[in-house]
Amino acid sequence: MKTNQKESHGLQPGKEQADTPHNWKIRGLHLVLCLILLLLDQITKIWARGTLKTGGKITALPKLLSFEYLENDGAVWGIFGGKTVFLLIFTVLTLAAVIWFYFKVPMARRYLPVRLILVFITAGALGNIIDRFIFGYVTDFLKFEFIQFPTFNVADIYITVSVFVSILLVLFVYREELKEE
Repeated sequence: MKTNQKESHGLQPGKEQADTPHNWKIRGLHLVLCLILLLLDQITKIWARGTLKTGGKITALPKLLSFEYLENDGAVWGIFGGKTVFLLIFTVLTLAAVIWFYFKVPMARRYLPVRLILVFITAGALGNIIDRFIFGYVTDFLKFEFIQFPTFNVADIYITVSVFVSILLVLFVYREELKEE
């Protein structure tokens, strides 16, 4: 049975979406990647809490980048400060949507960048959920010195870069497919 090209491009489960051992192997590798990314985020936060909380600011690149401990009980730029329960619920719901979408993305090689972006977003969300759940705040410690920018962490990098790359993919790679649908 032959499928037309339009059917195989959309997010409808098709032949390439079947739960084959190969697809589960790929998903397993994505899970391992997610866990490695999560571990890296948590190790850097443990370092920040252990070193920067008591030792103060460390300048990595003068006038560019420093490491400075911050307990962020809000979201970016401090919005929703003190609303830990709301932020936890919002993040868990967003994470559930991201995971749902991951399983809806076709397994075709063409969509590997989308699946990887979702893995990075999942790792970032989990990293910040862990902090909020355990401490009631997110540990931030990376600070750009050359611009007014919020202090952030590795999980934030995963999420921010993933969103930026998603925009580029929509604009330059998947644009035609989106027009068709």
